[in-house]
Amino acid sequence: MKITITGGSGFIGLKLSKLFTDLGHEVLILDIRPPRKEIKGVKFVEANLLKEPVPPEAIECDAIVHLAGVNIFGRWTEDYKKLILESRTKTAKTLIDAIKASEHTPEVFVSASAIGYYGDGGEEKLDESAPSGNDFLANVCKRWEAVAQTSEDAGMRWVSVRTGIVLGPGGGMLGKLVPIFKMFLGGPLASGNQWFSWIHIEDLLNVYKKAVLDSNLSGPVNAVAPNPVRNKEFAKALGSAVNRPAIIPVPKFALKIVLGELANEITMSQRVIPKKIQETDFNYKYPDINSALKNL
Repeated sequence: MKITITGGSGFIGLKLSKLFTDLGHEVLILDIRPPRKEIKGVKFVEANLLKEPVPPEAIECDAIVHLAGVNIFGRWTEDYKKLILESRTKTAKTLIDAIKASEHTPEVFVSASAIGYYGDGGEEKLDESAPSGNDFLANVCKRWEAVAQTSEDAGMRWVSVRTGIVLGPGGGMLGKLVPIFKMFLGGPLASGNQWFSWIHIEDLLNVYKKAVLDSNLSGPVNAVAPNPVRNKEFAKALGSAVNRPAIIPVPKFALKIVLGELANEITMSQRVIPKKIQETDFNYKYPDINSALKNL
Protein backbone atom coordinates (compact mmCIF):
# COMPACT_ATOMS: atom_id res chain seq x y z
CA MET A 1 0.00 0.00 0.00
CA LYS A 2 0.86 3.66 -0.27
CA ILE A 3 0.33 5.30 3.12
CA THR A 4 0.49 9.01 3.96
CA ILE A 5 1.22 9.90 7.59
CA THR A 6 0.69 13.50 8.67
CA GLY A 7 2.79 14.47 11.66
CA GLY A 8 4.94 11.51 10.70
CA SER A 9 8.16 13.08 11.98
CA GLY A 10 6.96 12.89 15.58
CA PHE A 11 7.42 10.35 18.37
CA ILE A 12 4.67 7.98 17.18
CA GLY A 13 4.74 8.80 13.47
CA LEU A 14 8.39 7.95 12.94
CA LYS A 15 8.01 4.54 14.59
CA LEU A 16 4.82 3.87 12.64
CA SER A 17 6.53 4.78 9.38
CA LYS A 18 9.26 2.22 10.05
CA LEU A 19 6.69 -0.44 10.96
CA PHE A 20 4.84 0.02 7.67
CA THR A 21 8.00 0.10 5.54
CA ASP A 22 9.25 -3.06 7.29
CA LEU A 23 6.00 -4.69 6.13
CA GLY A 24 6.70 -3.65 2.54
CA HIS A 25 4.45 -0.58 2.27
CA GLU A 26 5.44 2.82 0.87
CA VAL A 27 5.17 5.74 3.27
CA LEU A 28 4.97 9.47 2.65
CA ILE A 29 5.49 11.66 5.71
CA LEU A 30 3.73 15.02 5.55
CA ASP A 31 5.00 17.33 8.29
CA ILE A 32 6.29 20.81 9.03
CA ARG A 33 9.77 19.41 9.75
CA PRO A 34 11.76 16.45 8.38
CA PRO A 35 12.26 13.25 10.39
CA ARG A 36 15.31 13.07 12.67
CA LYS A 37 16.63 10.16 10.61
CA GLU A 38 16.03 8.75 7.16
CA ILE A 39 14.08 5.51 6.82
CA LYS A 40 14.36 3.41 3.67
CA GLY A 41 11.05 3.46 1.81
CA VAL A 42 9.89 6.74 3.40
CA LYS A 43 9.50 9.96 1.43
CA PHE A 44 9.22 13.31 3.22
CA VAL A 45 7.13 16.24 1.98
CA GLU A 46 7.14 19.49 3.91
CA ALA A 47 3.80 21.25 4.40
CA ASN A 48 1.95 23.18 7.08
CA LEU A 49 -1.70 22.31 6.56
CA LEU A 50 -2.81 25.21 8.76
CA LYS A 51 -1.42 27.60 6.16
CA GLU A 52 -0.79 25.65 2.95
CA PRO A 53 -2.78 23.45 0.56
CA VAL A 54 -2.30 19.70 0.54
CA PRO A 55 0.42 18.58 -1.90
CA PRO A 56 -1.38 16.41 -4.50
CA GLU A 57 1.02 13.50 -4.05
CA ALA A 58 0.04 13.26 -0.37
CA ILE A 59 -3.50 12.13 -1.22
CA GLU A 60 -2.53 9.84 -4.08
CA CYS A 61 -2.41 6.95 -1.63
CA ASP A 62 -4.39 4.01 -0.28
CA ALA A 63 -4.51 5.16 3.36
CA ILE A 64 -4.09 8.35 5.35
CA VAL A 65 -3.00 8.30 9.00
CA HIS A 66 -3.61 11.75 10.48
CA LEU A 67 -1.34 12.29 13.50
CA ALA A 68 -0.74 16.02 13.10
CA GLY A 69 -1.24 18.19 16.17
CA VAL A 70 0.87 20.26 18.55
CA ASN A 71 1.97 18.74 21.86
CA ILE A 72 -0.59 19.21 24.64
CA PHE A 73 2.16 19.24 27.29
CA GLY A 74 2.72 22.93 27.70
CA ARG A 75 1.18 25.88 29.51
CA TRP A 76 -2.30 26.41 28.18
CA THR A 77 -2.62 30.03 27.24
CA GLU A 78 -5.72 30.90 25.23
CA ASP A 79 -3.58 31.12 22.08
CA TYR A 80 -2.03 27.72 22.72
CA LYS A 81 -5.43 26.13 23.39
CA LYS A 82 -6.59 27.49 20.05
CA LEU A 83 -3.52 25.95 18.39
CA ILE A 84 -4.15 22.58 20.11
CA LEU A 85 -7.61 22.52 18.56
CA GLU A 86 -6.87 23.92 15.11
CA SER A 87 -3.69 21.89 14.52
CA ARG A 88 -5.94 18.82 14.74
CA THR A 89 -9.30 19.84 13.30
CA LYS A 90 -8.36 22.36 10.61
CA THR A 91 -5.62 20.13 9.23
CA ALA A 92 -8.04 17.19 9.07
CA LYS A 93 -10.61 19.33 7.23
CA THR A 94 -7.96 20.55 4.80
CA LEU A 95 -7.02 16.95 4.00
CA ILE A 96 -10.59 15.74 3.57
CA ASP A 97 -11.62 18.73 1.45
CA ALA A 98 -8.63 18.10 -0.82
CA ILE A 99 -9.66 14.46 -1.21
CA LYS A 100 -13.25 15.44 -2.04
CA ALA A 101 -11.92 17.72 -4.77
CA SER A 102 -9.58 15.05 -6.12
CA GLU A 103 -10.25 12.29 -8.62
CA HIS A 104 -8.55 9.79 -6.29
CA THR A 105 -10.00 8.59 -2.98
CA PRO A 106 -7.91 6.66 -0.42
CA GLU A 107 -9.55 3.60 1.10
CA VAL A 108 -9.25 4.63 4.75
CA PHE A 109 -8.79 7.72 6.91
CA VAL A 110 -7.29 6.87 10.30
CA SER A 111 -7.18 9.80 12.69
CA ALA A 112 -5.51 10.12 16.05
CA SER A 113 -7.75 10.98 18.99
CA ALA A 114 -7.38 10.56 22.74
CA ILE A 115 -9.13 9.09 25.77
CA GLY A 116 -9.42 12.70 26.90
CA TYR A 117 -12.70 12.37 24.96
CA TYR A 118 -14.31 10.86 28.07
CA GLY A 119 -13.33 13.50 30.61
CA ASP A 120 -13.15 12.43 34.25
CA GLY A 121 -14.83 9.04 34.51
CA GLY A 122 -14.24 8.31 38.18
CA GLU A 123 -14.68 4.58 38.81
CA GLU A 124 -16.74 3.93 35.66
CA LYS A 125 -15.43 1.54 33.02
CA LEU A 126 -15.32 3.49 29.77
CA ASP A 127 -15.64 1.62 26.47
CA GLU A 128 -16.24 3.24 23.08
CA SER A 129 -19.94 3.70 23.80
CA ALA A 130 -19.34 5.90 26.88
CA PRO A 131 -20.43 9.55 26.61
CA SER A 132 -17.96 12.38 26.15
CA GLY A 133 -16.85 14.75 28.87
CA ASN A 134 -17.25 18.53 28.94
CA ASP A 135 -13.76 19.83 29.70
CA PHE A 136 -11.39 21.40 27.18
CA LEU A 137 -9.68 18.21 25.96
CA ALA A 138 -12.98 16.35 25.72
CA ASN A 139 -14.33 19.10 23.48
CA VAL A 140 -11.16 19.04 21.38
CA CYS A 141 -11.52 15.28 20.88
CA LYS A 142 -15.22 15.56 19.99
CA ARG A 143 -14.55 18.17 17.33
CA TRP A 144 -11.46 16.28 16.10
CA GLU A 145 -13.48 13.09 15.61
CA ALA A 146 -16.43 14.92 14.08
CA VAL A 147 -14.17 16.31 11.34
CA ALA A 148 -12.47 12.93 10.82
CA GLN A 149 -15.85 11.25 10.42
CA THR A 150 -16.66 13.47 7.43
CA SER A 151 -14.11 11.35 5.54
CA GLU A 152 -16.99 8.87 5.18
CA ASP A 153 -18.76 11.45 2.99
CA ALA A 154 -15.80 11.18 0.62
CA GLY A 155 -16.18 7.38 0.48
CA MET A 156 -13.47 6.40 2.96
CA ARG A 157 -13.59 4.07 5.94
CA TRP A 158 -13.01 6.12 9.08
CA VAL A 159 -11.24 5.16 12.31
CA SER A 160 -10.43 7.46 15.25
CA VAL A 161 -7.81 5.97 17.56
CA ARG A 162 -8.56 7.15 21.12
CA THR A 163 -5.11 6.80 22.63
CA GLY A 164 -4.24 6.52 26.31
CA ILE A 165 -0.94 7.57 27.88
CA VAL A 166 1.74 6.20 25.54
CA LEU A 167 4.73 4.53 27.18
CA GLY A 168 7.77 4.35 24.93
CA PRO A 169 11.52 4.97 24.96
CA GLY A 170 12.94 8.35 24.10
CA GLY A 171 9.76 10.39 24.38
CA GLY A 172 6.20 10.59 25.60
CA MET A 173 5.41 10.58 29.31
CA LEU A 174 8.37 8.35 30.23
CA GLY A 175 10.76 10.89 28.76
CA LYS A 176 9.48 13.37 31.33
CA LEU A 177 9.05 11.04 34.33
CA VAL A 178 12.12 8.77 34.28
CA PRO A 179 14.63 11.59 35.06
CA ILE A 180 12.43 12.69 37.99
CA PHE A 181 12.24 9.16 39.38
CA LYS A 182 15.99 8.65 38.96
CA MET A 183 16.54 11.73 41.13
CA PHE A 184 14.49 10.03 43.90
CA LEU A 185 11.66 12.57 43.40
CA GLY A 186 9.06 10.30 41.81
CA GLY A 187 5.70 9.37 43.23
CA PRO A 188 1.95 9.33 42.62
CA LEU A 189 0.15 12.41 41.32
CA ALA A 190 -2.40 14.03 43.67
CA SER A 191 -4.30 11.31 45.60
CA GLY A 192 -2.88 8.49 43.46
CA ASN A 193 -6.27 6.75 43.50
CA GLN A 194 -7.32 7.93 40.05
CA TRP A 195 -7.37 5.38 37.23
CA PHE A 196 -4.52 5.57 34.72
CA SER A 197 -5.08 4.14 31.22
CA TRP A 198 -1.90 3.52 29.29
CA ILE A 199 -0.48 1.60 26.31
CA HIS A 200 2.99 0.38 25.33
CA ILE A 201 4.23 2.02 22.13
CA GLU A 202 4.56 -1.35 20.32
CA ASP A 203 0.94 -2.22 21.05
CA LEU A 204 -0.17 1.24 19.92
CA LEU A 205 1.67 0.85 16.61
CA ASN A 206 -0.07 -2.47 16.09
CA VAL A 207 -3.46 -0.85 16.79
CA TYR A 208 -2.71 1.67 14.03
CA LYS A 209 -1.58 -1.13 11.73
CA LYS A 210 -4.87 -2.94 12.33
CA ALA A 211 -6.86 0.25 11.82
CA VAL A 212 -5.26 0.70 8.40
CA LEU A 213 -5.36 -2.92 7.23
CA ASP A 214 -8.53 -4.39 8.80
CA SER A 215 -11.51 -3.32 6.69
CA ASN A 216 -13.90 -4.47 9.44
CA LEU A 217 -12.66 -1.88 11.94
CA SER A 218 -14.30 1.54 11.89
CA GLY A 219 -15.37 4.43 14.12
CA PRO A 220 -13.79 5.21 17.49
CA VAL A 221 -11.35 2.62 18.86
CA ASN A 222 -9.83 2.78 22.36
CA ALA A 223 -6.06 2.28 22.13
CA VAL A 224 -5.23 1.36 25.72
CA ALA A 225 -3.87 -1.72 27.46
CA PRO A 226 -6.57 -4.08 28.78
CA ASN A 227 -5.41 -3.55 32.38
CA PRO A 228 -5.64 0.07 33.57
CA VAL A 229 -4.05 0.75 36.95
CA ARG A 230 -4.43 3.36 39.64
CA ASN A 231 -1.90 6.17 39.47
CA LYS A 232 -0.15 5.04 42.65
CA GLU A 233 0.26 1.54 41.13
CA PHE A 234 1.81 3.06 38.03
CA ALA A 235 4.22 5.11 40.16
CA LYS A 236 5.21 2.01 42.13
CA ALA A 237 5.80 -0.01 38.95
CA LEU A 238 7.89 2.78 37.40
CA GLY A 239 9.93 3.13 40.59
CA SER A 240 10.58 -0.61 40.57
CA ALA A 241 11.61 -0.53 36.90
CA VAL A 242 14.25 2.16 37.53
CA ASN A 243 15.23 0.84 41.00
CA ARG A 244 13.97 3.90 42.84
CA PRO A 245 11.34 4.45 45.54
CA ALA A 246 8.05 6.06 44.52
CA ILE A 247 6.87 7.49 47.80
CA ILE A 248 6.82 11.27 47.31
CA PRO A 249 3.32 12.31 46.22
CA VAL A 250 3.04 15.38 44.01
CA PRO A 251 0.17 17.52 45.34
CA LYS A 252 -2.32 18.86 42.84
CA PHE A 253 -1.73 22.49 43.84
CA ALA A 254 1.96 22.09 42.90
CA LEU A 255 1.00 20.66 39.52
CA LYS A 256 -1.34 23.61 38.96
CA ILE A 257 1.49 26.04 39.68
CA VAL A 258 3.66 24.38 37.04
CA LEU A 259 1.08 23.25 34.49
CA GLY A 260 -1.95 25.45 35.02
CA GLU A 261 -5.18 24.05 33.57
CA LEU A 262 -3.38 20.98 32.21
CA ALA A 263 -2.99 19.75 35.82
CA ASN A 264 -6.71 18.98 35.93
CA GLU A 265 -6.39 16.78 32.86
CA ILE A 266 -3.45 14.68 34.03
CA THR A 267 -4.96 14.02 37.45
CA MET A 268 -8.44 12.97 36.30
CA SER A 269 -9.56 9.35 36.59
CA GLN A 270 -10.03 7.40 33.35
CA ARG A 271 -10.68 3.66 33.53
CA VAL A 272 -10.79 2.98 29.80
CA ILE A 273 -11.54 -0.45 28.31
CA PRO A 274 -10.43 -1.41 24.76
CA LYS A 275 -13.66 -3.24 23.96
CA LYS A 276 -13.59 -2.95 20.15
CA ILE A 277 -10.02 -4.10 19.67
CA GLN A 278 -10.52 -7.00 22.10
CA GLU A 279 -13.44 -8.22 20.00
CA THR A 280 -11.00 -8.77 17.12
CA ASP A 281 -8.03 -11.14 16.87
CA PHE A 282 -5.69 -8.47 18.29
CA ASN A 283 -3.03 -9.72 20.71
CA TYR A 284 -1.33 -7.41 23.19
CA LYS A 285 2.40 -7.83 23.59
CA TYR A 286 2.41 -5.88 26.87
CA PRO A 287 -0.98 -6.22 28.59
CA ASP A 288 0.18 -5.37 32.14
CA ILE A 289 2.08 -2.39 33.51
CA ASN A 290 5.00 -4.27 35.08
CA SER A 291 5.98 -6.13 31.90
CA ALA A 292 5.61 -2.92 29.88
CA LEU A 293 7.83 -0.81 32.13
CA LYS A 294 10.45 -3.52 32.59
CA ASN A 295 10.69 -3.79 28.80
CA LEU A 296 11.07 -0.04 28.40
